[in-house]
Amino acid sequence: MNKKVLVGLTSLALVFSAQTAFAKGGELETEIISNENTITLDWNGTGDKYEVYSDGKLLWKGTESKYVHKNLKPRSPQEYDIVSYENGKRKEMVSVDTTTLPEQRISTQDVSDEDMPDPLKTEEHIDSTINDNVLTLKLRGKIQDDFDGKIEVYKDDELIDNNAGTTFVDDEVESGKTYVYKFVVMKKLSPAEIEKVNEEFENRGQKLSFNQVKDYYYRPYEYIKAVKIPEKNEKMNSLAWEPPVGPHSNQIGIKYRTFIPTKYAPAKSIITGWIGQDKFGGDNRSFSFSGGSHRTQTEAVARFTSSGSTTYFKKNVNYTKLYDKNGKFKKQRKPTDKNITFTQGKKDKSMDYFVIKHDAKVGFNDFGLATPSIDYTAGVVAYKNGRVTVSGTRDQAPSHEMYAYIPYSDVMVTLFRASNKGFNYLFPPMPSAKMSINIRL
Repeated sequence: MNKKVLVGLTSLALVFSAQTAFAKGGELETEIISNENTITLDWNGTGDKYEVYSDGKLLWKGTESKYVHKNLKPRSPQEYDIVSYENGKRKEMVSVDTTTLPEQRISTQDVSDEDMPDPLKTEEHIDSTINDNVLTLKLRGKIQDDFDGKIEVYKDDELIDNNAGTTFVDDEVESGKTYVYKFVVMKKLSPAEIEKVNEEFENRGQKLSFNQVKDYYYRPYEYIKAVKIPEKNEKMNSLAWEPPVGPHSNQIGIKYRTFIPTKYAPAKSIITGWIGQDKFGGDNRSFSFSGGSHRTQTEAVARFTSSGSTTYFKKNVNYTKLYDKNGKFKKQRKPTDKNITFTQGKKDKSMDYFVIKHDAKVGFNDFGLATPSIDYTAGVVAYKNGRVTVSGTRDQAPSHEMYAYIPYSDVMVTLFRASNKGFNYLFPPMPSAKMSINIRL
C-alpha cells in the first residue's frame, strides 16, 4: 500500500531561509537541512559508526549521526549515501537527493529578459530519499494551495493521492525502475486575470459554471521529479533514435514536442470567430519520445568538454493541413518558426543554462480572425554529471511532452506528459501551467 504523511496547512508556507526535509524508510531516518552554501544531514542513531559518500567518494566517517557539507555553491544538486555500521558490519544505507538553496540575488548576465525562467533561482525542490525500497519525497519551498489546501500527487501520470501534503512516502517501488512523480498545487489568478477570463467567456456568449471555477480561476503549478530506484545490474531499453548531434562522451539532450492527439481538430475550436465545419489535421497519436508526427518540436543538446560547454539547438514545425467536414484535404501551409527562440545563459565546464521560448501559430494567416499560439517557455540547466532541472510555463493545450536523454545511448527519462485540456486554453486569458522539474539521468 502507499503510505502518506499529511502536513498541516500552517506548515506549508515556509518562511525560513533553511529548508528541512525528513526521510523515512527502514530504521535509518534522515533530516535534511539546506541553506545556500551548506547541507546538513542529521539521522537517528541506528549504529555505532557511519560513512557518508557522494558520487562513490567517501566524504566523511565517524561516530556522530550528523554531517554538514560546507562550501557548496548555491542551487547545487547533491547526492549522498549514508551507511550505518554496527559491530563492524554494515547495517543499513539511505540514499539522499537534494540541493542547496538559490542565492537571494543571482545575476544571469547572459540573459537580459528578467521574466525568463531560471532553475538556478527556484526555491522549490523535491528532496528524495531511498531506504530499503521505500521512497520518501519532500516538496519544500513556499508551497500553498489556494483552492482547497490539498495537493495532488501523480505517479507516472496516474493520480495516486488527491489529498496529500508536501511529504509523500511510496513503498510500492521496484529496484531498477524509474518513476516520475508530480505534485500539483493550485494558485489563484489575480483579480485582473480573473476579470479577463470572465470577459472572454462573455465575448463567447458563455457562462462560467461552478464546476469550471477550478479550471479557469486557478493556475496549476507542477513540481516534477524522476527517481530511479538503484539496482546493481541495470538494463535499459534501446531508443532507436538518432540525435541531432554527433557522438561525444559528455552530452545531455532535451526534447520538447507538442501535438494534437486526435486525427482532426475542428477549426472553430482553435480560431475565434471561425464559422464552418472545416477541420485541421491532427497527429492522431499518444505520447512518444520520437514516434508519430508533431505540431512543433525543439531539441537542445549540451556538450561538455574540459574547457567549457557548447549548446546545439534545433527546431521544427509541421504543416498545418485543412480538411473539409468529410475529411477531404483542401490545402496546407507551413507555420513560421521565427518566434521559437533559443537564448544561451551562463555556462561552464560543469553546467549549461539556456532558455527556449516557444510561440507557434497555425500555418494559415488568411482567416482575418484571432489565431492563438502554442506557447511555452522552458529554462533548462543541464549538468555534466547527468542532472537536469527545468522551470517554466506552458499552455494547457494541445498535448505537451518533454524528455531528457543521453545521445547515442539507451538512457531517456520522461520529464512530463500533459494531455490536451481543450483548445480554449490556447487563448491568453486562460491560465497556463507552471512547471518545475528535477531529474538525474
